[in-house]
Amino acid sequence: MSEHLLEVKNLQTNFATGTGIVQAVRGIDLHVDSGEFLGIVGESGCGKSVTMLSIMRLLADNAAVRADKLEFNGKDLLAENEKAMKKLRGNEIGMIFQDPMTSLNPLYTVGTQLMEPLKLHQKLKKKEAKEKAIEMLRIVGINEPEKRINQYPHEMSGGMRQRVMIAIAMCCDPKILIADEPTTALDVTIQAQIMELMQDLKERFSTSVILITHDLGVIAQVCTRVVVMYGGLVMEEGSLDQIFYETKHPYTKGLLESVPRDAELEDGVYEKQKLKPIPGSPPDLMNPPKGCPFAARCQYAMKICNMAPAELTTVSEGHRAACWLLHPQAAARNKEV
Repeated sequence: MSEHLLEVKNLQTNFATGTGIVQAVRGIDLHVDSGEFLGIVGESGCGKSVTMLSIMRLLADNAAVRADKLEFNGKDLLAENEKAMKKLRGNEIGMIFQDPMTSLNPLYTVGTQLMEPLKLHQKLKKKEAKEKAIEMLRIVGINEPEKRINQYPHEMSGGMRQRVMIAIAMCCDPKILIADEPTTALDVTIQAQIMELMQDLKERFSTSVILITHDLGVIAQVCTRVVVMYGGLVMEEGSLDQIFYETKHPYTKGLLESVPRDAELEDGVYEKQKLKPIPGSPPDLMNPPKGCPFAARCQYAMKICNMAPAELTTVSEGHRAACWLLHPQAAARNKEV
Protein backbone atom coordinates (compact mmCIF):
# COMPACT_ATOMS: atom_id res chain seq x y z
CA MET A 1 0.00 0.00 0.00
CA SER A 2 1.26 3.49 -0.86
CA GLU A 3 2.47 5.73 1.97
CA HIS A 4 0.63 8.60 0.24
CA LEU A 5 -3.13 9.12 0.25
CA LEU A 6 -2.99 9.76 -3.52
CA GLU A 7 -0.05 8.79 -5.72
CA VAL A 8 0.25 9.36 -9.46
CA LYS A 9 3.16 8.17 -11.60
CA ASN A 10 3.69 8.88 -15.31
CA LEU A 11 0.11 10.00 -15.95
CA GLN A 12 -0.60 10.58 -19.66
CA THR A 13 -3.88 11.83 -21.09
CA ASN A 14 -4.53 12.23 -24.82
CA PHE A 15 -7.60 13.45 -26.68
CA ALA A 16 -8.45 12.19 -30.16
CA THR A 17 -9.79 15.04 -32.31
CA GLY A 18 -10.66 15.47 -35.96
CA THR A 19 -7.32 17.15 -36.62
CA GLY A 20 -5.04 14.96 -34.51
CA ILE A 21 -4.11 13.77 -31.02
CA VAL A 22 -3.86 16.40 -28.29
CA GLN A 23 -1.28 15.33 -25.68
CA ALA A 24 -2.80 17.27 -22.77
CA VAL A 25 -0.87 15.52 -19.98
CA ARG A 26 2.48 14.02 -20.99
CA GLY A 27 3.75 12.02 -18.03
CA ILE A 28 3.45 13.65 -14.64
CA ASP A 29 4.18 12.43 -11.12
CA LEU A 30 2.51 13.86 -8.03
CA HIS A 31 1.32 12.80 -4.61
CA VAL A 32 -0.93 14.06 -1.83
CA ASP A 33 -0.56 13.17 1.83
CA SER A 34 -3.26 13.10 4.49
CA GLY A 35 -4.17 16.59 5.72
CA GLU A 36 -2.08 18.32 3.04
CA PHE A 37 -3.05 21.47 1.13
CA LEU A 38 -1.45 21.04 -2.31
CA GLY A 39 -1.51 23.80 -4.91
CA ILE A 40 -1.21 23.12 -8.65
CA VAL A 41 -0.38 26.27 -10.57
CA GLY A 42 0.29 27.12 -14.21
CA GLU A 43 -1.05 28.93 -17.26
CA SER A 44 -4.38 28.02 -18.83
CA GLY A 45 -4.01 24.90 -20.98
CA CYS A 46 -1.04 23.47 -19.07
CA GLY A 47 -2.98 20.36 -18.02
CA LYS A 48 -3.99 21.18 -14.42
CA SER A 49 -7.71 20.48 -14.72
CA VAL A 50 -7.25 17.55 -17.12
CA THR A 51 -4.94 15.92 -14.56
CA MET A 52 -7.63 16.06 -11.88
CA LEU A 53 -10.41 14.95 -14.25
CA SER A 54 -8.19 12.04 -15.30
CA ILE A 55 -7.85 11.00 -11.66
CA MET A 56 -11.63 11.26 -11.21
CA ARG A 57 -12.20 9.52 -14.57
CA LEU A 58 -14.62 12.22 -15.65
CA LEU A 59 -13.32 12.76 -19.19
CA ALA A 60 -15.15 12.40 -22.50
CA ASP A 61 -15.05 9.21 -24.56
CA ASN A 62 -12.34 10.63 -26.85
CA ALA A 63 -9.87 10.69 -23.94
CA ALA A 64 -7.25 7.99 -23.38
CA VAL A 65 -5.70 7.85 -19.90
CA ARG A 66 -2.58 5.83 -19.04
CA ALA A 67 -0.42 5.74 -15.93
CA ASP A 68 2.20 3.54 -14.32
CA LYS A 69 0.41 4.17 -11.02
CA LEU A 70 -2.85 5.89 -10.11
CA GLU A 71 -3.59 4.90 -6.55
CA PHE A 72 -5.95 6.45 -4.01
CA ASN A 73 -6.10 5.16 -0.44
CA GLY A 74 -4.78 1.78 -1.57
CA LYS A 75 -7.13 1.49 -4.56
CA ASP A 76 -5.97 1.32 -8.17
CA LEU A 77 -8.25 3.89 -9.83
CA LEU A 78 -7.48 2.66 -13.35
CA ALA A 79 -8.60 -0.86 -12.40
CA GLU A 80 -11.86 0.23 -10.76
CA ASN A 81 -15.06 -0.16 -12.79
CA GLU A 82 -17.52 2.69 -13.27
CA LYS A 83 -19.77 1.49 -10.45
CA ALA A 84 -16.87 1.60 -7.99
CA MET A 85 -15.82 5.05 -9.25
CA LYS A 86 -19.33 6.39 -8.66
CA LYS A 87 -19.03 5.29 -5.05
CA LEU A 88 -15.74 7.20 -4.75
CA ARG A 89 -16.84 10.42 -6.47
CA GLY A 90 -18.63 12.75 -4.10
CA ASN A 91 -18.00 10.36 -1.22
CA GLU A 92 -14.27 9.79 -0.69
CA ILE A 93 -13.18 12.32 -3.32
CA GLY A 94 -15.06 15.62 -3.54
CA MET A 95 -14.67 18.17 -6.32
CA ILE A 96 -15.52 21.85 -6.66
CA PHE A 97 -15.78 22.81 -10.33
CA GLN A 98 -14.84 26.17 -11.83
CA ASP A 99 -18.22 27.81 -12.41
CA PRO A 100 -20.88 27.18 -9.73
CA MET A 101 -23.64 28.57 -11.96
CA THR A 102 -23.08 25.90 -14.60
CA SER A 103 -22.21 23.18 -12.08
CA LEU A 104 -25.46 23.58 -10.14
CA ASN A 105 -28.61 22.38 -11.89
CA PRO A 106 -30.91 25.41 -12.38
CA LEU A 107 -34.02 23.20 -12.32
CA TYR A 108 -33.52 21.94 -8.76
CA THR A 109 -33.30 23.71 -5.42
CA VAL A 110 -29.92 23.79 -3.71
CA GLY A 111 -31.43 21.58 -0.98
CA THR A 112 -32.32 18.86 -3.47
CA GLN A 113 -28.80 18.95 -4.89
CA LEU A 114 -27.23 18.87 -1.42
CA MET A 115 -29.40 15.99 -0.25
CA GLU A 116 -28.70 13.80 -3.29
CA PRO A 117 -25.14 12.68 -2.31
CA LEU A 118 -26.23 12.25 1.30
CA LYS A 119 -29.00 9.86 0.29
CA LEU A 120 -26.84 8.11 -2.33
CA HIS A 121 -23.59 7.64 -0.38
CA GLN A 122 -24.61 7.82 3.27
CA LYS A 123 -28.02 6.18 2.79
CA LEU A 124 -29.78 8.88 4.83
CA LYS A 125 -33.54 9.17 4.86
CA LYS A 126 -35.08 12.33 3.42
CA LYS A 127 -35.57 13.99 6.81
CA GLU A 128 -32.04 13.13 7.99
CA ALA A 129 -30.55 14.30 4.68
CA LYS A 130 -32.40 17.61 4.94
CA GLU A 131 -31.14 18.18 8.49
CA LYS A 132 -27.55 17.40 7.40
CA ALA A 133 -27.93 19.67 4.34
CA ILE A 134 -29.11 22.58 6.50
CA GLU A 135 -26.19 21.99 8.87
CA MET A 136 -23.70 21.99 5.98
CA LEU A 137 -25.10 25.28 4.66
CA ARG A 138 -24.66 26.72 8.13
CA ILE A 139 -21.08 25.41 8.34
CA VAL A 140 -20.11 27.07 5.04
CA GLY A 141 -21.42 30.41 6.27
CA ILE A 142 -24.80 30.76 4.55
CA ASN A 143 -27.29 32.70 6.67
CA GLU A 144 -30.82 31.43 7.17
CA PRO A 145 -30.04 27.94 5.80
CA GLU A 146 -33.60 26.75 6.52
CA LYS A 147 -34.78 29.34 3.96
CA ARG A 148 -31.89 29.05 1.51
CA ILE A 149 -32.28 25.28 1.16
CA ASN A 150 -35.51 25.87 -0.79
CA GLN A 151 -34.00 28.44 -3.18
CA TYR A 152 -32.78 27.87 -6.72
CA PRO A 153 -29.20 28.68 -7.81
CA HIS A 154 -30.25 31.82 -9.74
CA GLU A 155 -31.65 33.29 -6.52
CA MET A 156 -28.18 33.35 -4.95
CA SER A 157 -25.08 35.48 -5.48
CA GLY A 158 -21.90 34.05 -6.99
CA GLY A 159 -20.25 33.78 -3.58
CA MET A 160 -23.23 31.96 -2.10
CA ARG A 161 -23.38 29.53 -5.02
CA GLN A 162 -19.71 28.75 -4.50
CA ARG A 163 -20.39 28.09 -0.82
CA VAL A 164 -23.18 25.70 -1.86
CA MET A 165 -20.74 23.89 -4.14
CA ILE A 166 -18.29 23.57 -1.23
CA ALA A 167 -21.09 22.25 0.98
CA ILE A 168 -22.01 19.63 -1.65
CA ALA A 169 -18.37 18.58 -2.03
CA MET A 170 -17.82 18.33 1.75
CA CYS A 171 -21.15 16.86 2.89
CA CYS A 172 -19.92 13.24 2.80
CA ASP A 173 -16.65 14.07 4.60
CA PRO A 174 -14.31 13.18 1.70
CA LYS A 175 -10.66 12.25 2.24
CA ILE A 176 -9.61 14.56 -0.63
CA LEU A 177 -11.25 17.74 -1.89
CA ILE A 178 -10.29 18.91 -5.39
CA ALA A 179 -10.97 22.62 -5.94
CA ASP A 180 -10.67 23.68 -9.59
CA GLU A 181 -10.26 27.48 -9.78
CA PRO A 182 -12.80 28.00 -6.96
CA THR A 183 -12.37 31.80 -6.89
CA THR A 184 -12.10 32.67 -10.60
CA ALA A 185 -15.45 34.44 -11.08
CA LEU A 186 -15.51 36.11 -7.65
CA ASP A 187 -14.38 39.55 -6.52
CA VAL A 188 -11.32 39.91 -4.30
CA THR A 189 -13.22 40.17 -1.00
CA ILE A 190 -15.31 37.06 -1.68
CA GLN A 191 -12.20 35.22 -2.91
CA ALA A 192 -10.55 35.78 0.46
CA GLN A 193 -13.65 34.57 2.30
CA ILE A 194 -13.88 31.39 0.18
CA MET A 195 -10.20 30.55 0.71
CA GLU A 196 -10.52 31.15 4.45
CA LEU A 197 -13.58 28.88 4.47
CA MET A 198 -11.71 26.11 2.65
CA GLN A 199 -8.82 26.37 5.12
CA ASP A 200 -11.24 26.16 8.06
CA LEU A 201 -13.04 23.14 6.56
CA LYS A 202 -9.73 21.39 5.93
CA GLU A 203 -8.83 21.74 9.60
CA ARG A 204 -12.34 20.86 10.81
CA PHE A 205 -12.74 17.69 8.72
CA SER A 206 -9.02 16.73 8.38
CA THR A 207 -9.46 16.70 4.60
CA SER A 208 -6.61 16.87 2.09
CA VAL A 209 -7.11 19.63 -0.47
CA ILE A 210 -5.83 19.98 -4.05
CA LEU A 211 -6.20 23.57 -5.23
CA ILE A 212 -5.96 24.21 -8.99
CA THR A 213 -5.29 27.84 -9.84
CA HIS A 214 -3.23 30.30 -11.88
CA ASP A 215 -3.26 32.81 -9.01
CA LEU A 216 -0.03 32.73 -7.03
CA GLY A 217 -1.58 35.05 -4.43
CA VAL A 218 -4.18 32.40 -3.60
CA ILE A 219 -1.45 29.73 -3.50
CA ALA A 220 0.54 31.81 -1.00
CA GLN A 221 -2.47 32.15 1.32
CA VAL A 222 -3.30 28.52 1.94
CA CYS A 223 -1.00 25.93 0.35
CA THR A 224 1.74 23.98 2.10
CA ARG A 225 3.22 22.46 -1.06
CA VAL A 226 3.12 23.55 -4.71
CA VAL A 227 3.35 21.81 -8.10
CA VAL A 228 4.10 24.04 -11.11
CA MET A 229 2.88 22.69 -14.47
CA TYR A 230 3.58 23.76 -18.04
CA GLY A 231 2.98 22.08 -21.38
CA GLY A 232 1.48 18.96 -19.79
CA LEU A 233 4.53 18.40 -17.56
CA VAL A 234 5.64 19.21 -14.02
CA MET A 235 8.29 21.93 -14.13
CA GLU A 236 8.92 22.31 -10.40
CA GLU A 237 7.55 21.11 -7.08
CA GLY A 238 8.36 21.93 -3.50
CA SER A 239 7.17 23.50 -0.30
CA LEU A 240 5.62 26.98 -0.41
CA ASP A 241 8.87 28.60 0.77
CA GLN A 242 10.97 26.61 -1.71
CA ILE A 243 8.81 27.65 -4.66
CA PHE A 244 8.57 31.32 -3.66
CA TYR A 245 12.04 31.94 -2.21
CA GLU A 246 14.31 29.22 -3.63
CA THR A 247 12.91 29.14 -7.18
CA LYS A 248 14.90 26.99 -9.61
CA HIS A 249 12.95 26.75 -12.86
CA PRO A 250 12.88 29.78 -15.23
CA TYR A 251 9.15 29.27 -15.80
CA THR A 252 8.40 29.49 -12.09
CA LYS A 253 10.55 32.63 -11.92
CA GLY A 254 8.58 34.07 -14.84
CA LEU A 255 5.28 33.39 -13.08
CA LEU A 256 6.50 35.11 -9.91
CA GLU A 257 7.82 38.13 -11.82
CA SER A 258 4.52 38.55 -13.67
CA VAL A 259 2.64 39.16 -10.41
CA PRO A 260 1.79 42.87 -9.82
CA ARG A 261 3.85 44.33 -7.01
CA ASP A 262 4.94 47.64 -5.49
CA ALA A 263 8.55 48.75 -5.00
CA GLU A 264 9.44 50.71 -1.86
CA LEU A 265 11.25 53.94 -2.76
CA GLU A 266 11.60 55.20 0.81
CA ASP A 267 9.86 54.73 4.15
CA GLY A 268 6.15 54.50 3.51
CA VAL A 269 6.43 55.50 -0.17
CA TYR A 270 5.73 52.88 -2.82
CA GLU A 271 5.75 52.89 -6.59
CA LYS A 272 3.95 50.36 -8.78
CA GLN A 273 6.34 48.27 -10.84
CA LYS A 274 5.69 47.39 -14.46
CA LEU A 275 4.54 43.85 -15.11
CA LYS A 276 7.13 41.50 -16.59
CA PRO A 277 5.10 39.20 -18.85
CA ILE A 278 6.59 35.97 -20.13
CA PRO A 279 7.18 36.49 -23.88
CA GLY A 280 5.87 34.03 -26.44
CA SER A 281 3.03 31.52 -26.34
CA PRO A 282 2.48 28.09 -24.78
CA PRO A 283 3.42 25.06 -26.92
CA ASP A 284 1.04 23.34 -29.30
CA LEU A 285 0.20 20.09 -27.50
CA MET A 286 -0.99 18.52 -30.72
CA ASN A 287 2.64 18.70 -31.80
CA PRO A 288 4.62 19.22 -28.57
CA PRO A 289 8.33 20.06 -28.71
CA LYS A 290 10.92 17.29 -28.32
CA GLY A 291 12.73 19.15 -25.58
CA CYS A 292 11.67 21.33 -22.69
CA PRO A 293 8.23 22.82 -23.46
CA PHE A 294 9.38 26.18 -22.07
CA ALA A 295 12.60 26.39 -24.13
CA ALA A 296 11.13 28.66 -26.85
CA ARG A 297 10.22 31.27 -24.19
CA CYS A 298 13.23 30.85 -21.89
CA GLN A 299 16.05 33.39 -21.84
CA TYR A 300 18.42 30.75 -20.44
CA ALA A 301 17.69 28.07 -23.07
CA MET A 302 20.66 26.01 -24.31
CA LYS A 303 20.93 23.74 -27.33
CA ILE A 304 20.15 20.64 -25.27
CA CYS A 305 16.90 22.24 -24.03
CA ASN A 306 15.46 21.84 -27.54
CA MET A 307 16.74 18.27 -27.90
CA ALA A 308 15.28 16.49 -24.85
CA PRO A 309 13.22 17.39 -21.78
CA ALA A 310 15.12 17.55 -18.50
CA GLU A 311 14.16 15.08 -15.80
CA LEU A 312 12.93 16.29 -12.43
CA THR A 313 16.13 16.83 -10.44
CA THR A 314 16.21 16.86 -6.64
CA VAL A 315 17.45 20.26 -5.47
CA SER A 316 16.89 19.69 -1.76
CA GLU A 317 14.58 17.61 0.37
CA GLY A 318 11.09 17.82 -1.14
CA HIS A 319 12.22 20.25 -3.85
CA ARG A 320 12.57 19.14 -7.49
CA ALA A 321 12.79 20.97 -10.80
CA ALA A 322 12.96 19.84 -14.45
CA CYS A 323 15.64 22.14 -15.89
CA TRP A 324 18.93 21.46 -17.69
CA LEU A 325 20.51 24.37 -15.76
CA LEU A 326 20.55 22.04 -12.75
CA HIS A 327 22.72 19.49 -14.58
CA PRO A 328 26.27 19.27 -13.09
CA GLN A 329 27.89 20.20 -16.42
CA ALA A 330 25.62 23.21 -16.82
CA ALA A 331 26.41 24.28 -13.25
CA ALA A 332 30.15 24.03 -13.96
CA ARG A 333 29.70 26.06 -17.15
CA ASN A 334 27.72 28.71 -15.29
CA LYS A 335 30.52 29.04 -12.73
CA GLU A 336 33.03 29.63 -15.52
CA VAL A 337 30.82 32.37 -16.98
